[in-house]
Amino acid sequence: MNARRDRTGSHAVFGSRAEWVDHREGRGRTLGRALWLTALSALVPGAGLIGTRRRRLGLLIVSLLVLGTVALALVVRHNGLTATALETAADSRLLRTVLWCLLAGTLVWVAAIALTALTSRPRRSTGGQRAVLAVFTAVLCLAVSAPAALAVRYVDSHLAAMDKVFARPPSSPDGVEPTSALGPPDDPWADLPRVNVLLLGSDAAEAREGTRTDTMIVASIDTHTGDSVLFSVPRNLQKVPFPRDSPLHQLFPNGYDCGNQCLMNAVWTLADLTAEEHPDWFAGDPDPGLTATREVLETVLGLPIQHTVIVNLDGFADLVDAIGGVLVTVKDPIPINGRTFTNAQGNIQLDTSSKVEWLQPGTQRLTGKQALGYARSRVTTDDYDRMRRQRCIVAAVVHQVEPMTLLQRYPQIIGAVGDNVVTDIPRQDLPTWAELTLLVQGATMKSLPFTESNTDTVDPNFSDIRARVWEAIHPAPEAPATPGDSGSSTATASPTDGDRQTTTAPGPQDPGTTTPPDKLEDVGAVCD
Repeated sequence: MNARRDRTGSHAVFGSRAEWVDHREGRGRTLGRALWLTALSALVPGAGLIGTRRRRLGLLIVSLLVLGTVALALVVRHNGLTATALETAADSRLLRTVLWCLLAGTLVWVAAIALTALTSRPRRSTGGQRAVLAVFTAVLCLAVSAPAALAVRYVDSHLAAMDKVFARPPSSPDGVEPTSALGPPDDPWADLPRVNVLLLGSDAAEAREGTRTDTMIVASIDTHTGDSVLFSVPRNLQKVPFPRDSPLHQLFPNGYDCGNQCLMNAVWTLADLTAEEHPDWFAGDPDPGLTATREVLETVLGLPIQHTVIVNLDGFADLVDAIGGVLVTVKDPIPINGRTFTNAQGNIQLDTSSKVEWLQPGTQRLTGKQALGYARSRVTTDDYDRMRRQRCIVAAVVHQVEPMTLLQRYPQIIGAVGDNVVTDIPRQDLPTWAELTLLVQGATMKSLPFTESNTDTVDPNFSDIRARVWEAIHPAPEAPATPGDSGSSTATASPTDGDRQTTTAPGPQDPGTTTPPDKLEDVGAVCD
């Protein structure tokens, strides 16, 4: 510093403001002051620099921080915290931009801490003082870098999972990308009061290459209330109808009828084999098996299916472990993880020489391996009891995932999803779907299985099935009967076996019909 005295010799004269600040700081530089300013820059990026000769730089960094915080607050206030977070998570480009901004901001923050320590340290400091300040600065830099590193890990896991889950082209006749059925942003479900999602469980090594679907559940969701109904279709349903516009209708115009080899869960394989023999029949369709399965289920239930989610059942255990297990109520002793064989009568038997684990009755938290075994075991029960347990597992996972669990174990959860789930939901619709999922968690969830107690799986009455579906999603209002009501009603016919359309009101029921044991119930009543 080149300061000089005035003519009287009592005052120093400085050539610039920087020289004056440097002179003033030099007299007040102590280790305590340096530690305080460095800590201040760690608490508020750049704030500590305001007390040094780098005051302008500090003011610039703090101003940028304030402007960014105000802008973010305005966006959150306009869209809401949940919508803002979901929109960011669903937009991979925006998420990558946020990631780069986060990295740049962290670098600036760390640099501000280091520069504050450098410009505020005592001029004549001892080796010990320099070491204390250096260690203190390093600790603060690591402290502000750790959250950024964790955020990078979360974002990287999220982006990798999104690329996997949404990587496959949808199963559409022309192979185009899925189109959104949503309406305007203020009411995206205006034109879709109910959305139907097909949940398929595949036993294949990869969910994208499954050939037999032993778990088939259609979730019908009221998009304004979140109330939902789960329809379970048995894998051994026979004579399922193919819609008239399906290529398989040419082979089976009267339904998939060839005995106990022509079951519902064999439709996927049938379509794949037919596509190999007649590729022109499925021209432009990347997934004939998935297309055929979805179309048949639409015809069986009389519901249009907007989207499909395929889950690799072998990887389902990873997802359950990632969320910390799932709490279920076991009704009867269930053997899991043991070997089975088919005896001469065609019945599945348990190999008692294998290592078998028994789940005993009672409410308990299952690991991923136990939950998978619980959902798949049928050696001591049957397909229909297994269907009930599968619905219980689905409902338990939906209702038991807590926000804090998602935050703490997000990389594991999203990694399990990316490895074992694939869907044709458009990526740009994810924020709306995420909000709908939150709505479903707080609403009622009912279940209607089609089992041997209410359906003849060998010679099913599909009109009756569609009537039950219609009644489940259009429950009669609970109101007292009007005097003079004759009890008659006017109804439109249910769709025929060869048509794929929304189910219409069923015709009058037989007065002598009794309510079957398997009926529409709250999932809690079935599972608890």
